[in-house]
Amino acid sequence: MARPADARKDQDLLNILIANARTSISDIAKALGVSRATAQGRMARLEKEGMIAGYTAVLGKQDHVTAISAIILIELEVKQQGNVIAALRKKAEVVHCYTLSGPFDLFVKINCATSTHLDEIIDWIAEMEGVRRTTSSILLARKFER
Repeated sequence: MARPADARKDQDLLNILIANARTSISDIAKALGVSRATAQGRMARLEKEGMIAGYTAVLGKQDHVTAISAIILIELEVKQQGNVIAALRKKAEVVHCYTLSGPFDLFVKINCATSTHLDEIIDWIAEMEGVRRTTSSILLARKFER
């Protein structure tokens, strides 16, 4: 188990990357008050442990890349979660998938180029074996993102 000070530095490092995944190692080290080598080693350890699974770009103007996004809430048949998640993982349009507590079992975000394609993906999800019901909401505008 990490010392409390080390755990705090890990969390601070993660917060820096969440705010801007392109922050340089030098800037991260300066913000943490550690050497560049120490910051690099900490990042490598967090990657190895699975705390950092990857780095990504958050697009400012999504209409240039995807024309339409939706949130799909999915209620599953008992013991079908693994199969449904495995199938969803294979679709490039599915960009996020979370388990939920409450009446729905999964929260899925999908990005599509057209409303027709979105409709096809929603139908595909609804017709999957193990899916009991879905409800969909079209995303209109991003107000902020952290």
